[in-house]
Amino acid sequence: MRSGRKMESSESVFIDNNHDDGMQAPLLANEENNENSYRVESSSYHSHSTPARYVVAIWAFLGFLCLYSLRVNLSVAIVAMTKSHLVNNESSDACPPINSDNNSSYNPEFHGEFDWSPKLQGMVLGSFFYGYVLTQIIGGMLAERFGAKWIFGGSIFIAGILTLLTPMAARINVGLLIAIRLLIGAIEAPAFPSATALWGRWIPPLERSIIPPIASTGKEIGIIVTTPLVSLLCESTVFGGWPSAFYLFGLLSCLWFIGWIFYAYNSPAEHPRISSSEKIYLLRCIPRAKKSTTPWKHILTCVPLYGIAIQHICTNFVFYILLTSLPTYFSTILRFNLQQNGIMFAIPYLFQLVFTIISGQIADRIRAKGILSTTATRRWQTIIGACGTSLFLVLVGYIGCDHVLAVVFISLSVAFIGFQGSGSLISHLDIASNYAGTLMGITNMLAAVPGFVGPMFVGWITNHNQTLSAWKMIFNVSSGICLFGCFVYCILFDGEEQSWNRDDAE
Repeated sequence: MRSGRKMESSESVFIDNNHDDGMQAPLLANEENNENSYRVESSSYHSHSTPARYVVAIWAFLGFLCLYSLRVNLSVAIVAMTKSHLVNNESSDACPPINSDNNSSYNPEFHGEFDWSPKLQGMVLGSFFYGYVLTQIIGGMLAERFGAKWIFGGSIFIAGILTLLTPMAARINVGLLIAIRLLIGAIEAPAFPSATALWGRWIPPLERSIIPPIASTGKEIGIIVTTPLVSLLCESTVFGGWPSAFYLFGLLSCLWFIGWIFYAYNSPAEHPRISSSEKIYLLRCIPRAKKSTTPWKHILTCVPLYGIAIQHICTNFVFYILLTSLPTYFSTILRFNLQQNGIMFAIPYLFQLVFTIISGQIADRIRAKGILSTTATRRWQTIIGACGTSLFLVLVGYIGCDHVLAVVFISLSVAFIGFQGSGSLISHLDIASNYAGTLMGITNMLAAVPGFVGPMFVGWITNHNQTLSAWKMIFNVSSGICLFGCFVYCILFDGEEQSWNRDDAE
């Protein structure tokens, strides 16, 4: 018998649409089956204090902010760290500068202390992702077995320590810097799988399109905050300029870890300050953690997981190309100066932040009201996200040198990726919440490969060819890959909980 159809009486929970606090209790396992609904008394879930799961989510949000600040700070700081190897783009198939008298992209102000070639700089920037693919699965498994608190928190704390050592490593030897960045990638890799495992223990089914995506918007906030702040620090004389960018974010990550220790816990059962009503509510709504070994045979033969993995890879191909290559596009094609480049780079991720929050709210309202099933909701969110991203990527290639439309279309293409946060990228929790960490580890490991394949693809297309037509090809190929992932996901994905996720599965 499929799990979610049969529950022990001690775990039976009904939906109550009339809670005093205006919140709806989620169905226990498979909220799509209205015939097996169970009811929680409204008095059992009413608290005047901030729910403990929201506090955990807030600290996870700050953790994601630290995580991405440690990831992207080098991408900005390397401009100030290195001597310029810039060669003017002489092609007629590029845009004229907005202000030829103040085009710092082509008259760089920075004369860095390191004479690294563009190829070597690419190795330094890409080293993070080589480490990032190594520890995804083990991170998810450790979080499921020993709890996500220390895996998630420890990843950010250790990465922060290594970031503090980055300036010293760069000055000793570039090889040591590459090793440090590879280690940072390997240490950060368990963060996302462990966070997914944490949501599996803390977030009830009908809040999984809202709370995890909103918490993960710490990534976008991290990019938005880090990019201009690193630029300012590099221009300053504080701690020698560019090293201060690593000192600041490394220190903030260590300070965050102190708060995480006191406010985050592996599950409601372990939290010493959670209200009894919320504790009972969550323990009844969320499947019990399984103590058995990881069911690798079931995981490897799980068809919906293949759909999630392919969509994750394709989405990340687009995401990482834009994350790593937008500064180059803005500089060499649209000819923004350095100051404009930093601002323009942050705008798309502000759009993504807004779209992620809105789409999550819409998705959970649709599911809560029974308008669409979990499967249909995830599919439609993914379709909207993929089609929106693909459409605006294609349009970017056809608007030529219209700087305003270029920024608007690029911002919207990134923004629609936000729909994936309540679509395909949260689907691991739907099919097997007890093993969500392992499942996220598998798909995130595979989806990390575009982190170094994407920039290589851009470099191959634009090598001695920084032209509008070259970037049009990049945007068109990315659009096609995005739509392909969506197509496969819609065919293979089924949001019903897998039978092997529960102890009482027959």
